[in-house]
Amino acid sequence: MKPQLIKSLAIGLAAFAVMGASHTNPVLPPAAPTSTTTDSTLVKPGIKDNAEIFSRLLTVAIGSEIRDNCDTISARKFTVMFYVLGVMNYARKQGFSMDDMDAYRNTKSEQKRLSAATYAYLDKNGVNRDDPASYCPLGRTEIKNKSQIGKLLKSR
Repeated sequence: MKPQLIKSLAIGLAAFAVMGASHTNPVLPPAAPTSTTTDSTLVKPGIKDNAEIFSRLLTVAIGSEIRDNCDTISARKFTVMFYVLGVMNYARKQGFSMDDMDAYRNTKSEQKRLSAATYAYLDKNGVNRDDPASYCPLGRTEIKNKSQIGKLLKSR
């Protein structure tokens, strides 16, 4: 894969994490086709079982949910971008390619697993998903405690 293409994909993946799946950014190229696949056989064996990759993606997903629902908290976009690039570099060091990461990220079963873990964390920490304001105390706590989630967020 050409370095420019890798950079473009990395920026696209980082933008996905920063902007969230429901947002589009006309300036940045998409990391992969917008469609998702239901075929988990496209995911390279091992990547979906890598606890460190899952944990790091979970951190981004939780931060994204807090940011999307609390109007007084926003993302530290460059921090998020570099964090996602760090996840990608870690995955590459584990032997996974950008295509492996894209297949993993775009597989419905993995999206559901990540969503379930995200909502379990939010529920465990007192968030009522029907009340956007309930995300704010968790976000402020994460920021105050300087957790990895909190480092991706900032108060407006």
